[in-house]
Amino acid sequence: MPLQRMKHLVPALVLVVALSSFLAEGVAAATPAAPTHDVTHPGVMQQAALGVGSADVGTLQPFTTPPKLPAIGGAGGPLREVFGFALASSLGDPSVGYPSWNFSMLTTVAFFGLHVQDNGTFAADSAAAVWNSSQLSGLLSTAHAHGVRVVLTIVLQDFSPGTPHMCSALTVGGTTVAATVAEVKAKGVDGVNIDYEGLNGQCGTGDPSGARHAFTNLVFALRASLPAGSYLSVDTYASSAADPLGFFDIPALAPAVDSYFVMAYDLEYANYLRAPLSCSSFCLGPTAPLTGYYYNDTSTAAQYMSTVPASKVILGVPYYGRKACVGPGVANSYPTSGVVADSYLDATGESTYYLTAPNTYSIHRDPNDPAGLERWDTWLNTQLNCTRELYWDDTVSLAKKYALVNQDNLRGVGIWSLNYGGGAPELWATLAANFGSCSVSINMPTTQATTHFGIALNATPCGVSSFDIQQFDSTLNQGWFSLTSVPAVNGAGTAAADGYQGHNYQFRARAVSPGGAVSGWTTASTQVPPTATKSHPWSGLYVLDAFGGLAPEDTPSLATSVYWPGWAIARAAHAVPGATSPQSGAVLDGYGGLHNYGGAFTAQTTVYWSGWDIARDFAFLPDGSGGYVLDGYGGLHPFSANGHFMPPAAQASVYWSGWDIARKVVIFSDGKGGYVLDGFGGIHGFGIGQPAAPNPTWTGYWPGWDIAHDFALIPGTRSGYVMDGYGGLHSFAPAGQAQPPALQGSVYWHNWDIARGIFVMPSSTAAQPSGYVLDGYGGLHPFGSAPGIVTGPYWHGNDVARNVFGA
Repeated sequence: MPLQRMKHLVPALVLVVALSSFLAEGVAAATPAAPTHDVTHPGVMQQAALGVGSADVGTLQPFTTPPKLPAIGGAGGPLREVFGFALASSLGDPSVGYPSWNFSMLTTVAFFGLHVQDNGTFAADSAAAVWNSSQLSGLLSTAHAHGVRVVLTIVLQDFSPGTPHMCSALTVGGTTVAATVAEVKAKGVDGVNIDYEGLNGQCGTGDPSGARHAFTNLVFALRASLPAGSYLSVDTYASSAADPLGFFDIPALAPAVDSYFVMAYDLEYANYLRAPLSCSSFCLGPTAPLTGYYYNDTSTAAQYMSTVPASKVILGVPYYGRKACVGPGVANSYPTSGVVADSYLDATGESTYYLTAPNTYSIHRDPNDPAGLERWDTWLNTQLNCTRELYWDDTVSLAKKYALVNQDNLRGVGIWSLNYGGGAPELWATLAANFGSCSVSINMPTTQATTHFGIALNATPCGVSSFDIQQFDSTLNQGWFSLTSVPAVNGAGTAAADGYQGHNYQFRARAVSPGGAVSGWTTASTQVPPTATKSHPWSGLYVLDAFGGLAPEDTPSLATSVYWPGWAIARAAHAVPGATSPQSGAVLDGYGGLHNYGGAFTAQTTVYWSGWDIARDFAFLPDGSGGYVLDGYGGLHPFSANGHFMPPAAQASVYWSGWDIARKVVIFSDGKGGYVLDGFGGIHGFGIGQPAAPNPTWTGYWPGWDIAHDFALIPGTRSGYVMDGYGGLHSFAPAGQAQPPALQGSVYWHNWDIARGIFVMPSSTAAQPSGYVLDGYGGLHPFGSAPGIVTGPYWHGNDVARNVFGA
């Protein structure tokens, strides 16, 4: 139905014409039969087309060719296409026409439109008069000055039986193509939008899809005839992508068109017969539901994406709603009067309209579409003496549709029509918040005084919700690593970063809108000099996950050479000792393979158990020249690192042939031996180039219970702690030496086997040990004087953390 005029004069909206599938003012509701094809064709554009053709446009000045301007589509516009229809009948109106629009948030404006007659030529009506007037000159000048393209919409709409007018015009499509190309060249517009709306049929050819095939041929002919670089779009129904026998052959059109403008509105006329409403006759509902109804934006987008590239799909949204008198003011009421339509501007003013009884206006959200937050309002109209019910899209529900466009990575959003919203600032602000282009600035010194530092980000005056930021290690030539997303407050935020002493870094940031659109990257560089103060009591700290990933803990990220997504085969990771530790090291897989991370590192191993998950841990010699891989039976297998000689065979004190009970291995700081931990908590010495070291005395042992998961040495000693599966820490020391102190306040999960690793900090002493216990979800829990972790991974409910290490 026409959009009803209240306070805003939009001539195309006020014409009342009864259509077979719509309710005219004062005409009783009827129940149309459910069509089988072209189900969701809207009526609102047909009404507008009638309006623009017969509108009183007054005296017009002639068209003058605007000055030549730079190429269309420069930087600084929206991040996706924002395609809006411009109604000829109010094109130059200062309150609703192009002078009121924010062209910085548009990419394409479609002049609606020139009417195609049965003979293929254009009608000499009011719309044509505006097309040939100075109003079009003004639109072109304004749009092109902002890098916005203007296209001509050619209009032919025919839903009468057999669609005779559509069939007649399609048989002389060559005439229409020639006339269209002539107008494009004469006016200097940037392309064409085709608004042919009809039903598929024979068109006298004997072909059941004669209209469908003729329209496809017309589109290809127009593409071939338009000037090179012209934009070509086609308006299609919401159901067309899933309709193999409808008027639009979506896949066949794809090679010819730049975009499909999907008319995903007026869907209440296709939804009322179906669940969840199942109304016996027409009942009110959302014109463009996001979810919850048979035809909705979410399923429409999915159907189109399964048929053509998402980069060709523009989701049309309504800047209007529909209202009627109803009985009780409940959701989805049956109209008791004709159904009319409100423009967005009129809908926002209903509550203050002088015919609205005071204190009767109520605002609701549709319970059938809770995700879309579709709005419906009720009030008492004093002139009609009835309760009015209005379904419409405000900025809340529009933002949900814009988020869907971003989520599905569609080409963009389309607006029917710009005249219905005019210059309403909240509409333009919502577009900016979801699609606005932001130029991010990065503010940080070129040289950092500490290894932990802040990065100031700014994207004002954009509607930005957060910043993505990534880090590249120029010294190691590794990255880009994603840092924690930064919330934006008034367009600004501060990212936290860590770096290694003596390394150069690049950072890049981009802005993210509330709807998920992202800007381009902005890059800046900085240096962490060798003299920078360490901000943490370690150089680097990492958690290994079960798939081979290394997660930094208040530490710079490092690249890994392997990752097994979905395959929990990673067993341990350790850093190569030395001045630059832990910047390089290895990840052990269950078959005994050693895979480098970080800086250059190569290993030559003496064992590999292909297909046999028996490797359990490994340890480096203190000089980093090699080390030993531990198998589940307690065997120690030497490996060399970075071209050094192979270490000698270890002289072990135990070996459990056929019994997978060995769990961890450590090597003493003097490189002369080490310990192997079994699953019951037993600690067994071994020697390197000499007899096995004596076993220490320990304070925890659980015979028959495989609960000991990790152990660690206090730096420079042969003493340390065994960690059980509940997080308990139990000291051990060489015979005759004092046990390390009991640790107070460390985490403990009674009867929950969730502890996975222990890390003793490099600064620890026998008298004052400190460090962290790792849980299976990635949480690090400090003991002693270790500080809390600010930034690190946490896989809630997912037991994938394997060990923690660093230097």
